[in-house]
Amino acid sequence: MRISDFGGEAALINLIRERYGATGAGELALGIGDDAALIDIGGDLLIVTTDLLVEETHFRMDITEPYLLGWKSAAVNISDIAAMGGQPTYAFVSIGLPDIDVSVVESIYQGIHDANAAFGSVIAGGDTVASSAGIVINITQLGLVEREAAARRDGAKPGDAILVTNTLGDSRAGLELLLKLGLAGARRASAFCTERHLKPEPRVPEARAAVATGRVHSMMDLSDGLSSDLAKLCAASGVGARIYSEALPLSQDLHIAAARLDADPVALAASGGEDYELLITCDPRDAAAIIEAIASAGSTARAIGEIVDGDSALLVSLEGEEHPMPESWQHF
Repeated sequence: MRISDFGGEAALINLIRERYGATGAGELALGIGDDAALIDIGGDLLIVTTDLLVEETHFRMDITEPYLLGWKSAAVNISDIAAMGGQPTYAFVSIGLPDIDVSVVESIYQGIHDANAAFGSVIAGGDTVASSAGIVINITQLGLVEREAAARRDGAKPGDAILVTNTLGDSRAGLELLLKLGLAGARRASAFCTERHLKPEPRVPEARAAVATGRVHSMMDLSDGLSSDLAKLCAASGVGARIYSEALPLSQDLHIAAARLDADPVALAASGGEDYELLITCDPRDAAAIIEAIASAGSTARAIGEIVDGDSALLVSLEGEEHPMPESWQHF
């Protein structure tokens, strides 16, 4: 049976976790199934995450630049540290390379270095190998979080408010513009959306501010898209969700890009991936305090729905009609 017939990435991860994954025991406080693992080192918890980017699957060199590829490779891992409420510390970079110009490699590593430096982390090691299948980058990112501040996916409760930071769908619009118009054309059509796709900003200060309130019930980052990631949070917490389409935060740039693409901006926001914003649940009475804390860190946040009993995530239209959330991109 092929992976796509088996149930895709989510089913494969469940299989690996159930058959081969270590249980949360001893020093392992949290294993497979969240944005990162948590390891008890005495005092603070050690956060460990890893992410793999493969040429022609996650990126194309004709619609990105080496420096931006390096930045994004680091940023997606740093975003996982933010999702756990933590502070990034050390990165270990493994890279597979064709026999390309050294200047390209230097630019990739400069991007990795700069992203780490921007969020308080450093490159501490890694591996370099030859690759006949294009560029492959794998980063293992470490971080630390106070024991009482660690955020997880499995804490959402019926009645919780669902919050997101900033705006959604910009990265997906940027990707569609890149695929349609190429790098130069996409930048002319929407520099903002193109930048949001090529150079994401992990929400580390915002996550740290949110968990410092002590009022976050669950949190994760939006890497695969709101619909996909909300489903993961709901599954981990054993709950359902209702998202209100009119509450989704949409930038003016998204509306402009969507018109250029002849696309629905709400659909881009609900299903588009790689926004790397925060998805948070909390008691609705605490939403204002968390939103204020996030504002103090330089970002906006707003409520877009609520956690409910059940196991379905629904999108509620302006007319009050309920529909399944649109599907996000899947690996298989």
